[in-house]
Amino acid sequence: MSASFACVALDNSKLVAALPALAPQSGTSPVFQHWTVETSLLVYASLLLLGGSLSERFGARRMLLLGLCGFALASLLGACSGWGYPLIAARACSGVATACVTPATLATLKHVFDERERPTAIAIWTASFGAGAALGPVLAGLLVHHGGLSAVLLANLPPIALCAWGSLRLVPKNLPRHDRPLDFRGAALCLGAAASGLFTIQSAPSQGWLSLTVVASATLTLGCLFFARRWLSQAQYPLLDLSLFAEAGFLRALLVIFFAYAAFSGDSFVLAQYLQLARAKSPLHSGLMALPLTGSMLLGTLLAPRSMLRAGPERALKFSLGVGFAGASLLASASYVQNDLLLCIALVPFGLGCGSAFANATDLILGSVSHERAATAAATSESAFEYGGVLGIAVLSTLLASAPSVEENLASQAPRALGVGALAVLSAWWVAHRASRAAAERATRRACSNP
Repeated sequence: MSASFACVALDNSKLVAALPALAPQSGTSPVFQHWTVETSLLVYASLLLLGGSLSERFGARRMLLLGLCGFALASLLGACSGWGYPLIAARACSGVATACVTPATLATLKHVFDERERPTAIAIWTASFGAGAALGPVLAGLLVHHGGLSAVLLANLPPIALCAWGSLRLVPKNLPRHDRPLDFRGAALCLGAAASGLFTIQSAPSQGWLSLTVVASATLTLGCLFFARRWLSQAQYPLLDLSLFAEAGFLRALLVIFFAYAAFSGDSFVLAQYLQLARAKSPLHSGLMALPLTGSMLLGTLLAPRSMLRAGPERALKFSLGVGFAGASLLASASYVQNDLLLCIALVPFGLGCGSAFANATDLILGSVSHERAATAAATSESAFEYGGVLGIAVLSTLLASAPSVEENLASQAPRALGVGALAVLSAWWVAHRASRAAAERATRRACSNP
């Protein structure tokens, strides 16, 4: 399950890291290049809830295998298409497939491991995303000079094949599932809200927040959200159980993931652009310089279960985000003074704090739901990751676009953009702080009622 999740991260991080080197060869506009990367993320995030519902209805194992096969086919089509609209279509198909993979992997962990084992299993699962993200830039640097775009996409096929074989051998066939009918109306409304919302976020930096396209898309998002909430609150078998959000711990964990991953994804995007275009590093060199970030994230996720056991989930989450904020602030300072050594040092606390926070928050979310709703909770959690990631990249790329030339953008605006990323981590810390206070108040009330 962790290897399957790592394939999703590997696919995205390879393409993001390779794009600055491949862009001059493509002959396409910057907007087209942007959508080459963002299309799969938009479709992936939009369909996650439907993917979770399908896993609950037809079984996590079946949807996992179907998603892996679709993922392999989309990668093959993208490698054969070259630059152009066929590539964007292939990336959209990749998003559909991976939206089936991710909820199924996390739901399987929920079913297979008990409450004592689950924190460690989720920590390893979360760390696998960091492993895929860490390997992606390094692999992209090697592949760009030997095979170009086709090699970058075809590199997905061997690990996907291995994951499919392992799933057939190891994943139990009798995982819990329900026979409730699918909520097609709720799925359509949630899909419309997710797709139009992500399109609004991604289009605003290039077209302007008050352009007709962006305003119309934002209006459509609000309309879909209104009717989706109305339908989901009265449907007999809703796609998403809105009562989950009544749990303060569930909602706050989602907000922590949203803000923290917005910072992590946005800072990673700025860092790749900054190192290759402002500091004139090769794709391989910039990928190696980013290893402290993903390596420390791996370590942070693996240490998360121990920190939760010692300090409790809420306090561990708060401490992790404090470490992440310190690292993000130091990262912004390092880019301002243009010191590569300080930048690599700053990546360590940033990755440690964010990695631990991701694992802690994901465990809080899964621990608050039943086995039957595990896939939907997993999809909701991953949706928070993706919305945060898309918003982080959109906002920080907007800040980078405020100077007349690319080099001047990245040299002068990177510290500002990374500073905004630090503020996002601080927002996540504030949410965790409120959750910690609420948990302490509940413990006090229980102690007073049971002297």
